[in-house]
Amino acid sequence: MLKKYLLLLLLILLLLSVGGVVLSQSPNDLVSCRDFAFSTEEDFLSRGPVPPDGNPIISDGDLLGKNHAVCMRNRDLLDVHDVDPSIDLGLDAADVLYIDRKLVAFSTSLDAPGKRFTAGDLLTTWGAVIPNQALLVQFQIHGDRGLDAVHFVGDWEHIIAFNSFAIDVPRGAWLENPGLLVDTLRRYNIDIWFSIEGTEQIASTVPVYDGDLLSAAYGVVVARNEQLLPPSVPAGIQTGGVDFGLDAFTASRMFNPNELKPAAGHFSTEILYRGEQKFTDGDVLRVGDGIAYHDSDLTAPFEPFADFLGTDAIYILLDEPPELDFLPMILKYLRGGG
Repeated sequence: MLKKYLLLLLLILLLLSVGGVVLSQSPNDLVSCRDFAFSTEEDFLSRGPVPPDGNPIISDGDLLGKNHAVCMRNRDLLDVHDVDPSIDLGLDAADVLYIDRKLVAFSTSLDAPGKRFTAGDLLTTWGAVIPNQALLVQFQIHGDRGLDAVHFVGDWEHIIAFNSFAIDVPRGAWLENPGLLVDTLRRYNIDIWFSIEGTEQIASTVPVYDGDLLSAAYGVVVARNEQLLPPSVPAGIQTGGVDFGLDAFTASRMFNPNELKPAAGHFSTEILYRGEQKFTDGDVLRVGDGIAYHDSDLTAPFEPFADFLGTDAIYILLDEPPELDFLPMILKYLRGGG
C-alpha cells in the first residue's frame, strides 16, 4: 500500500512540476512548429507577413516553422534561464519535444553572460542545463566541444520524464558526478544523439569528427559522416577525404540500445558540395538520399532579400507522440492496479 501511494505522489509531483514550468513561459506559437521547425545561420528581414509581435527582423536565434511561422523568439527559448531579453545568443541545435507544455531542447551559438552556460551545453525551455562535458563523458573527451545537433530517442513518455528530472539537477552536479547523465539516460532507457563542432583525434577508442552522429548514453558513433551522405559524395576523412560536418539532425525516436542507427533521418551539413549530387549547407538532406528540402524552400515564405540563409537547426515530426495523460495512471494506482 505504501508503495502505491509513493508512486501516486510521484506522478502528482511530476505533473505539478511540469505545469509549474509552463506557467513561467512567455506566450509563443510553438504549435506552428509541431511538425517542422528550423533555424537559420543568418539574421534577415522578413518582407512577408509581419510576425505576431510586430518585429519583421528574424534572428538566427529564433525557432521558425513552415509558412513564415515564428514559433519562439530567442528570448522565449531563454526566458526560464534569466537571460536579458535584449541579448540574442543564437540557436545552434533544437529538438521539439512536447508542444502542449512548451518543451524544446536546444543549444545556443554564444555563451551566456557570466558563463552560466556555454554554447556547447544542452538547454531546455523547462530550465535544465546539461554541460557539454557530460555529453562527452563516454568518449573520454575533456572540455567543451560545442553542440551542433541534438536529437532525443526512446519512448516519448520516458523522454519527458527524463526532462522533468533534469530540471532539478544543477549544472555543476552533472560535472561533479561524471557518470550521472549516462546512468540517468540508461535508467530511463533513452539516449541523446548529438554532434560536436570540432574533431577529436584522441577520443576513447576511435577518432570523433564534427560530421559524426554520437551517442551520449553509450559513447559510440551512431553514424559516420559517410553513412549519412549518398555514396557518390566523398564524405568521411578516412574514406572520402572530406568531413562535411553535421550542423543539424532529426529522425524517428525509435530506439534499440543493441542496434544504434538512425531511422528516417534528416540533417544538414556545415559545408556545401558542388559535385553531381550537389547540395548547400542550408539544404535539408535525407540520410543516404540527397536533398529533401532546399534552403530556399524553408525561408521563401518570409520573402527575404537573400536566397541563401543556411540551416542551423532542424526538427521534423516522424513519430506521432501519444497523449501524455496522467489521470489514467493515477486512477490505476488508486484502484489497486499498480
